[in-house]
Amino acid sequence: MPDMNDLIEGFLKRWMNMKTADDDADGKEPEVPEIDGVSVRPEARQLMIDYINEAGKRSDWWSIKPKGYKSAQQLLELGREEQVDIILALTAMLGSTHSFFIKSAVLFSDQRYRTLYALKPLLSLLLRKKLPFDETKLCTLVQLLRDVKGSDFREERISYGGYIKQVEDFIADNGLSDELYQKLKELHRTIKKGSGFADARRNINRIEAILNSGSDKSIDIDLHTGEVWTATLQSQMDNLETVSRKKWFTLLAVCRNASSSKPSGKWLKEVSSLIEYIGKESFVSVLLAVLPEIGKPGAVETREMDIDTLQSDPTQVHTVHSDLLRGLVWGASLIENESLVQVVGNTADVCFKKIRDVGPRAPKIGNACLYTLANSGFAGVAQLSRIESRVKHASSRKQVARALNMAAANAGISKGELEEIAVPTLGLTNIGELRRQLGDYYALLTITGTHKTSLQWYKPGGQEQKSVPTVLKESFGPDIKALKNTAKEIEKLLPAQRDRIERLFLETRTWTFADFRQRYLDHPLVGWPARRLIWRFRSGENESDGIWHDGLLKDAQSNELNWLTDEAEVELWHPLTSTGEEVLAWRIWLDRHQVQQPFKQAHREIYILTDAERETGTYSNRFAAHILRQHQFGALCQQRGWHYTLQGQWDSHNVPFIEFPSWGIRVEFWVGATDEREADLAGSGVFLFVVTDQVRFISLDENRQLPLTEVPQLFFSELMRDVDLFVGVCSVGNEPNWSDGGPGGYYLGYWQNYSFGDLSENARTRKEVLERLLPRLKIADRCSFIDKFLVVRGDIRTYKIHLGSGNILMSPNDQYLCIVPGRGASSKGSGQVLLPFEGDNTLSIILSKAFLLAEDTKIKDPTITRQIR
Repeated sequence: MPDMNDLIEGFLKRWMNMKTADDDADGKEPEVPEIDGVSVRPEARQLMIDYINEAGKRSDWWSIKPKGYKSAQQLLELGREEQVDIILALTAMLGSTHSFFIKSAVLFSDQRYRTLYALKPLLSLLLRKKLPFDETKLCTLVQLLRDVKGSDFREERISYGGYIKQVEDFIADNGLSDELYQKLKELHRTIKKGSGFADARRNINRIEAILNSGSDKSIDIDLHTGEVWTATLQSQMDNLETVSRKKWFTLLAVCRNASSSKPSGKWLKEVSSLIEYIGKESFVSVLLAVLPEIGKPGAVETREMDIDTLQSDPTQVHTVHSDLLRGLVWGASLIENESLVQVVGNTADVCFKKIRDVGPRAPKIGNACLYTLANSGFAGVAQLSRIESRVKHASSRKQVARALNMAAANAGISKGELEEIAVPTLGLTNIGELRRQLGDYYALLTITGTHKTSLQWYKPGGQEQKSVPTVLKESFGPDIKALKNTAKEIEKLLPAQRDRIERLFLETRTWTFADFRQRYLDHPLVGWPARRLIWRFRSGENESDGIWHDGLLKDAQSNELNWLTDEAEVELWHPLTSTGEEVLAWRIWLDRHQVQQPFKQAHREIYILTDAERETGTYSNRFAAHILRQHQFGALCQQRGWHYTLQGQWDSHNVPFIEFPSWGIRVEFWVGATDEREADLAGSGVFLFVVTDQVRFISLDENRQLPLTEVPQLFFSELMRDVDLFVGVCSVGNEPNWSDGGPGGYYLGYWQNYSFGDLSENARTRKEVLERLLPRLKIADRCSFIDKFLVVRGDIRTYKIHLGSGNILMSPNDQYLCIVPGRGASSKGSGQVLLPFEGDNTLSIILSKAFLLAEDTKIKDPTITRQIR
């Protein structure tokens, strides 16, 4: 084997003894094929030899910095025309390095990598400049790049980006000639073979954008990844005429360069002109067809990493075309189209949905949707508000909040005010109603609940028809589809508006009566929940609480509030601000007029300081020592805006908290591991259960624990209500099939105490509601109350349903009866009678169990009858 130093010198001299200005006079023949037009002076040639010889011998050859070598600095200071030839010479070296070392019997030596790693950073520095390439030398450069790729040379070792930038700069000044087009097309075909790295894909996209930069030149983009959305996009392209197809592929090529976190002004300007070029209607039509297909299962993407093969979820977006998709979504921000905004909002929902063991399905595309919605006016803000109430992943929630803040900044108003005035009417012609005439028939779309709508059809004479008239299906197909889409959109937007209004308790917002009427009372969509809520009004010496009824605002005694003026002040009423008698009067009024509130307001639980809490001073133990299902608790924390990450058998312990800068308070709810028994662990080492501890209130300004007496009463009540919700929903005591104490029987004592123990504030409210509802039930004569139980007398047994957990004991010996609610059980019982508020699933389950057990002889389920008999 030859001496390594001699080998390197021989290699360098071989390449650098190319035809030079001095050699021409002597008539020397170069030892390698010459590159046309390249003339490297002996001084520059020696500088290259010195640099590669020195840098290529470093022990840390993978992190070479050329500017640390005098020879490289001198090369970078040469004239730009001379640097063009140096780039050509160095690039040619890349293509021959591998074959030279093979012939020299040092294939497995790291010297070839040392040489390559010395060349790459120097070339990158040279290519950062705008250099005076002419067309001949640029075509030569592209040809050399193709030869480099054709050698056994991994693409990540070379920075194609700098080379492509030279091509882009040249074309911007001189246009794209046929010869350069053909050279680039050959390079594109060569690079594309086996290019799986993200860097390579971005460069392929840039080359395709160049090839599609003229109306008379184009190259198709391969969209076949096996995904449903790419298949739909390919189908849309296949159905276009040749000219339109070329225009679209030009746009798609630019969209594939959408690799940054947000679009630049230059990128948006280019895409805007391309959308005008292909036509806005065509752009909207394609996106309306493609975006709804995202998230549908397609081919599973396979990625190679070392010796392992990773397969992703079939509903995820493949990385191959994720930038293209992001670019299309960004492009939607340039179009004013309400249907497109709704589809982008739905796409964000799909992308942020969590996949087990993966996280959000496609956060990159979801974030692109947020950008588009934040820049789509009021229609986009309405979608953001809806997404904010649904998204659960912590990082995704931050992105949604950031998008809303950006939209508010663009509008120059607060986030809260923007969300109020941005709520769409969705074409509703009255509060909670949309009437649409179609031929001789008319359709009536009605809001019947926070999550429900009803679409009814009426004949010319006014008689109701059960289904869509056949004659309308033929003549008004698009109108019928639009009505159904509106119904779906209402069912998505209304829960978000309900949640936003409920958050007003802690925002303590006020309005003038004029603004209140416009944004709430008389708004076709928001008016539906707003007219079922109680509001407080003040004007001069007059002050009263009121609710909308029979076309007027009335107090709890049904007296009209006839003193209201446009300047009167309005705020959302909270029961804590009224006496017990006043709260009771409102509960009776709602019951008498059969008004179902969208959330608990008149029946809202109040949490006041207990003697025990005054004794502890700075923390509350009211909800300590409960065993919670950790995964359910974590999900509910995220839904309610609390910060929490799952704990496990690693350094993962953290305290759930939520901050309210407007109040200057952070609230902490301490939870920790149980005894970490094997039965309490998931396969990944995550705790299945956590045990609760203290609730603390921290001053954000002073970073100190606040005495509970210093915490504002309304704030204390609302946050303790949140903690009560965590326990009430996530406690293992709610598990009906845990009568054995759960895994290993470790929690039998806790389960029995919780399942049949003292009632929480929430459960006490539930009992009060049932006491008023009971006389109206058809099973009233079979029901009664004993302490913390609803007692139901069946024909076979008598049953006691605990008003907190919903679990059941049977006479005569308090034998436990296990009934596991099925899907829809929470709504089955409430369908028998109108509940005074929405949202208490346990109340609905208790009612459904009561109706079931009152007629226990009719029960057919063997899992229940075996226990009863």
